[in-house]
Formats: sequence, structure tokens, C-alpha cells
Amino acid sequence: MVLFSITIHFFIILLSVAFFTLFERKIIATFHNRIGPNKISFLGILQPLLDAFKLLSKQKLTPFRANKIRYNFSPHLALFLSLFLWIVLPSLYFFLRINYSFIIFFCIGSLIVFTVLLAGWSSNSKYSLIGRLRSIAQSISYESVLRTLCIFIVIYISSFRISSFINFSSFFLFFILPFWFICILAETHRAPFDFSEAESELVSGFNTEYSGAYFAYIFLSEYRILLFSCMIISFMFFCVFKNIMFILFISLIISFLFIWVRITFCRFRYDMLIIFAWKIILPCSLIISFLFITLIIF
Repeated sequence: MVLFSITIHFFIILLSVAFFTLFERKIIATFHNRIGPNKISFLGILQPLLDAFKLLSKQKLTPFRANKIRYNFSPHLALFLSLFLWIVLPSLYFFLRINYSFIIFFCIGSLIVFTVLLAGWSSNSKYSLIGRLRSIAQSISYESVLRTLCIFIVIYISSFRISSFINFSSFFLFFILPFWFICILAETHRAPFDFSEAESELVSGFNTEYSGAYFAYIFLSEYRILLFSCMIISFMFFCVFKNIMFILFISLIISFLFIWVRITFCRFRYDMLIIFAWKIILPCSLIISFLFITLIIF
């Protein structure tokens, strides 16, 4: 029964990623005063499925100078970790309950960064190498802030289970929501913090040498992490009414905010991200954590 639930869980995630790409393209087209995908079926609904078929059916090319074992392993690792990350969220049809789901979220979130590093290093390309080096500095900058906020949240709910947010009022966490949202933007490599890819500068960054199914795996893993981030924000900050439909609705709104930020803001300058993370967000998160712990003690 658990295996059947996991299969359904992953299948729904795949469909969600496929149609979220259509949703994103439609929103961007609306902001740009364009039509967007509209040729395949009614309003282009089947466009994501045909895009997936096109990518999976293309010929797999491996660069001659690439480290072939690591080159082939990194997209599969990214795909597996992005799927495995979803088991920490409670759901109605998934019967596995994890007592230390926040710890697993820490670990998998840190390991996903290494898939980018492994892909950029194994390709043996200068553009992939630059994207990998950018990803290292970016991950060090925002991971420290994100882990500080996670420790603060664990202290607040006094539990390592994400499902414990159902029993707590999340209104007290709203003041850290902007910091969390900025860190999630960097975690998911979304604009204006998409330095590891930087398509206009690095010819798609760390995944320059990937094509076909391997590019689809990397693409799917990034969007799965994006949807997971929307869901975990809904659980952590808006789990007030204890209604799964309300949480899904809030997740849709948050995903729209991700798209809106991508359309509105230009990419940061590289040194601006480092300064912003280390000199602004990290001190603010440490001050908030210190004040909250002091309030609990006294």
C-alpha cells in the first residue's frame, strides 16, 4: 500500500510540474502582452506533454572530454533527490509519517546543491565551470541564512515534524516570511538569483553540455523543488484553517509570486547577492532568532 501511495504521489508531482510550466508560460505571455502556447489542443493544454516527449526522444549526446560516469550520474541524482524531498510533506494519501522530516529537509536541501556542482564539473566546459563556481558562492551565502531560519522555526514549534505546523498558529512567523521567500528564490535558482544558470550570460550555465533526456531531468528537478518550496511555505506560514484545498490555493498564489518576481526584477549583480546575504539578511535573521529565544527564556 505504501509503494502504491508513493507511485501515485510521484505521478501527481510529475503532472504538476508539466502543467506548471504551461501556467508559467501563460502568465509570462500575459505580462508581455503575448498569446503564449495555444496551438496544441485547446489553449495549448497538451503543450507540456509534447515538450516532454520531444526532450525524451532526442538523441543523447555525451561530450568527448566529459567525465562520463559523473556526467551521466548527476541528472539522475538530481531527479531522485527532488522526488525524495516530497516525502517530508504530510498528505491525505501518503501513509508514511516521518518524525524528523525537518532534518531530512535540511539534508536533502544541502545535497541538491552538489548535483549542480557535479554537473558543472563533470561536463569539462568553461561555461559549466563558471556556473558551478557561481553556484558554490551562492549556496554558501543563502544556506547560512536559510538554516538559521530553520533552527528558529524548529525552536518555535518544538518539533522536527513539518506536520506539527497544523497545531501551531503561524501568524507569529509572518515577520520572517520575506527572508524565507528570498532564500527560497536563491535555493530554487530563480530570478533574480539565477546565477548558476544565467542564460543571457553563460549559455545556460552548469547545464550547457546537457541535452535531451538529461536536460529534462535537470529541468524537472528544478521545478519539483520550486513546487515543493511553495507547498512548504503554505504549510509553515498559512496552515491556519487546516484545510488541504486552502493550502493548495495558497501554494498556487505563491507560485504566481515566483513567476511575478521573475518577470519584474532583473538579475542581481553577482557581488550584490553576496553583500545582500551576508550583510543584510544574515544579521537580521540572527537578531530575530536572538530576540525570540530571549523572549522565550524570560
